Amino acid sequence: MEDGIECIMKKTIHIISLGLACVAVAGCASKSDIYMVQDDVRQLQEQSQQSGGESAEMYAEMQRLRDEVASLQGTIEEMRYQMKQQDEAARQRLMQGETAATDSTRLETLYMPDQATTGLQPASAEQLQPPVVSPGTDAVQNVAEPEAALPKLSDQSRFTSGRAAFERYDYPAARKELEILLADYPQSPLADDAQYYIAETYFNEKWFEKAILEYQLVIEKYPEGNQRPAAYFKQGLAFEEIGDSTNARVRFRELVQLYPESNEASVAAERLP
Repeated sequence: MEDGIECIMKKTIHIISLGLACVAVAGCASKSDIYMVQDDVRQLQEQSQQSGGESAEMYAEMQRLRDEVASLQGTIEEMRYQMKQQDEAARQRLMQGETAATDSTRLETLYMPDQATTGLQPASAEQLQPPVVSPGTDAVQNVAEPEAALPKLSDQSRFTSGRAAFERYDYPAARKELEILLADYPQSPLADDAQYYIAETYFNEKWFEKAILEYQLVIEKYPEGNQRPAAYFKQGLAFEEIGDSTNARVRFRELVQLYPESNEASVAAERLP
């Protein structure tokens, strides 16, 4: 029975994800579209409760959907604002173009001297050429030197900088350094540590739902990483903080089974009934 419900939940998540993707691509979502997605998320939660508690993966998926709904709402408002700005800019360019064309015609009529009257000849191409400066002269060369590109910091430097910011409780700065490390060095041996400390910044800020998602990345992306036991344990604590004891026990139980010799497993075992 539980397998059947979980299958339905997974299908529902897939349908919701496809709906979000279509709305985002179309770029013309209405408020009714957002309400429909929100209703689907609530329905998914009800199915989860009927099944006796959702798995950590299903919870993480629902949190991701909530984030996408919020992002979609912001995107719609931003698109409306940008379209309004583009329309206004187009009108301004059109008005400026018409004014410039009128002024140009007027200037040509008023100020262009008659060649037959003045006896002046138009300048030749040679006369319009800039003067040539010979080598060895004292003429000042006004050529801007290109700026040298800043060297890219190493993964160790980024990690050290991120940890330093973390230790002084500057969590946004820590995330910035660690996210750059992951973007520049995705295969770095420090990548799992960087992802773990990103999750830790959200946990310490008491944004436990976001911390759960970030710990899940440590578990899924770095199966051989040394931070995986800690990620299981801290994700369980985060579930407890939001009142989800079912998923907390699931995570603690998996930790004990997968890493029985770890320090985190011994502490997790004490929290199991």
